[in-house]
Amino acid sequence: MILATKLYFMMKFVIGALFPSMLFTLFRTTRSTGTTSTDDIGNPTCPGSPSWQHAKCSMITIFPKGTTCNLVQTEITSRILGVNGWTDPHNHGTYTLLNQVENQEENMTQITGSRLTGDGKYTDIFIFTLEDSPTNENGCILRGCSESQVFSVLDFSTNYCNLRSLYCNNDVDGCPIVKENFTYEETFVACRQNDASQCFTSDLTIGDSDEEIR
Repeated sequence: MILATKLYFMMKFVIGALFPSMLFTLFRTTRSTGTTSTDDIGNPTCPGSPSWQHAKCSMITIFPKGTTCNLVQTEITSRILGVNGWTDPHNHGTYTLLNQVENQEENMTQITGSRLTGDGKYTDIFIFTLEDSPTNENGCILRGCSESQVFSVLDFSTNYCNLRSLYCNNDVDGCPIVKENFTYEETFVACRQNDASQCFTSDLTIGDSDEEIR
C-alpha cells in the first residue's frame, strides 16, 4: 500500500509538471466525507523549471464556506489582467495569463501564469488549481505553486508573493484588490520562505542585490 501510494504521487508529479491539463482526466483530488483537510486535497501541481537548483513555493489555500471558486478565479484573473488599474504590490512586477483550463466534469479549473520581476530581469511561472470543496465545511480549495526559472537558492519570499498577491485581502492584509476581500487559511507544502511582509516592498532601491528586488 505504501509503495502504491508513493508511485501514485510520483506519477501525479511527473504528469503535472509535463502535462498540467492531463491531471483533470487522469487524477482526481482525494475526496472525504468529513471536514476537508490538506491531507485530503493532494499536492499542488508545479510548472517545473529548466534550472536544477531553483526557489519555489508550493501551498494550499482554503477559503471559507460561501466563497466559491468562481469568485476566487475571477478575482485572480482580474488581478493578473490589471483590471481597474490593479498593480502588483511586490516591486511592481508584471503578471501574464498564459493559460486557463476548465474541466466541468471534475469541477476544477487550472490557471497558468507568469510574473516578470519589477526590474525586468526574471520570470517566474505559477499554476493555480481551483476546486470547490466536496464537503459543506469549506468553500474553494486553491492549490498553488510558483517556481523560479533560473538558478536561485533564496528568493526572499518572491514565489510566495507571486501567489499570495493574487488573492490576499485589503481589510487585514493591506493588499490592493479588484473586488473581493477574501478570508482564507494557508498551508505550506514546500515553501521555505513565506514572509508576507516581503510582498509589499514596492520601491526598488539602488544597490539592492538581484535576489532582493525580485
